[in-house]
Amino acid sequence: MIEVVPAILAKTKEELESAIKKIESHAERVHLDVLDGAFTGANKSIHYYEELEAIEIKLKLDIHLMVTYPQEIVPQWLMNPNADRFWIHVESQGNLADLCLEIRGQGRKVGMVINPETLSGTVLEYLPMIDYIQFMTVHPGSYGRPFLTDMLDKISTFHESHPDLIIAVDGGINPETVHMVHGAGAEIAVSGSYIMNSPDPAKALTELKDGFQ
Repeated sequence: MIEVVPAILAKTKEELESAIKKIESHAERVHLDVLDGAFTGANKSIHYYEELEAIEIKLKLDIHLMVTYPQEIVPQWLMNPNADRFWIHVESQGNLADLCLEIRGQGRKVGMVINPETLSGTVLEYLPMIDYIQFMTVHPGSYGRPFLTDMLDKISTFHESHPDLIIAVDGGINPETVHMVHGAGAEIAVSGSYIMNSPDPAKALTELKDGFQ
């Protein structure tokens, strides 16, 4: 069994509303990609927490902070009861250990994210204070980037060393690659473009879950 979570990368409130309408009746949660325009050297998203104040939403929220200073953003998100999982990049700046403890102290869960070029060992010091590890299987920053197959060995090696830690993957997830990452040890797969750019997001979501029922 693998949990499949649709991802949204929105640059305007209108894009956010449209994406939520596409998926809200077909999913229990959504993964919000928060980009500050500097961390990935690419796109910049909206803040989301401001825009969500005007949108009625029942979905649980994964908050993926692709930002340089996550500690500046987390307090606003902790005020949103739907935001129950946070994803912090190990490459971010600041006291990440204290930030993870703060998030968990508020009854939320936290995952440490590593980019493709980052060594898995960089997360070891955080293992006592996180609930998940997430491997980026694309170079982050925008939808539609190619899946990096060499990440599969990295995931499986980590899973063998830490079999009790839940592994998530994010990037390039489609019906073929979702089985690859599951075979490597992943239990959560985040999919953006395959679901959200599909003319039938519900069907795309079902296709990713096929074979895992």
